[in-house]
Amino acid sequence: MKNIWVIAKNTLKLEVRDKILYGIIVFGLLYIFVALFLSDLVLKELPMVKSFGLTGIYFFNALVALFLGTTSFFKDIDRKVAYFILSKPVSRAQFLLGKFFGLCLVLLLTSAILAVAYLGLVAYEHGGFDGLGLLAIAMQFLEMALFLAFAIFVSTFSSSLLSIVYTSGVFFLGHVVSVMLTDARTIGITGVKYALVEFLYYVFPNLEKFDARNLAIHSVAMPFASFALAFAYAAVYIVLLLVAAIRIFDRKEI
Repeated sequence: MKNIWVIAKNTLKLEVRDKILYGIIVFGLLYIFVALFLSDLVLKELPMVKSFGLTGIYFFNALVALFLGTTSFFKDIDRKVAYFILSKPVSRAQFLLGKFFGLCLVLLLTSAILAVAYLGLVAYEHGGFDGLGLLAIAMQFLEMALFLAFAIFVSTFSSSLLSIVYTSGVFFLGHVVSVMLTDARTIGITGVKYALVEFLYYVFPNLEKFDARNLAIHSVAMPFASFALAFAYAAVYIVLLLVAAIRIFDRKEI
């Protein structure tokens, strides 16, 4: 456990020095504060401010997760950092787990920065402390942690460019599989086509489970059971992806 924590801390230190990460955070903050001026165009409607803010946090966190998940592993390989670490009494499983938790710490840091800006903006617009908005951001973090786990998984057997393609594709499918299955049942599709849609639904992660933005925007309390199920869903998926990544990485020559 100590090795995992050391690798996680070093990953955090390395990634926070990246200028691209700073650029994403700066643009994220600018986007959130632009919502303050846009609110004047819609008569200072608080739901609109929340919508712009939460959507901005989601979009820029997705960029951070995609950027980190598909480049960090390869940077360690290219810079020979992985060779140095694995020459020590550190297993490949510990290395991958350390990378994952370190990237989650970076994502947590960026989420916290954007969340503070969002909560300050809502409070400025006389919305008080937006606890539901904070919960929606926490749900987004769960989704991005799953996103990171998948990015690390594909990075163990593909190139950096293909990792971006695969991860982006799964991100897109993760948001449409539930709609696809519902539409297939509504239209009455059967046979091979329905089996394919059902296969996609059960194999690819259903990322819509983590979307609580509309509830936060309209101040509708989210049932605790829904949050607990989403957390369990993310945890199971992340564990499966990391176990698969470790098995592949153990057989890979570097």
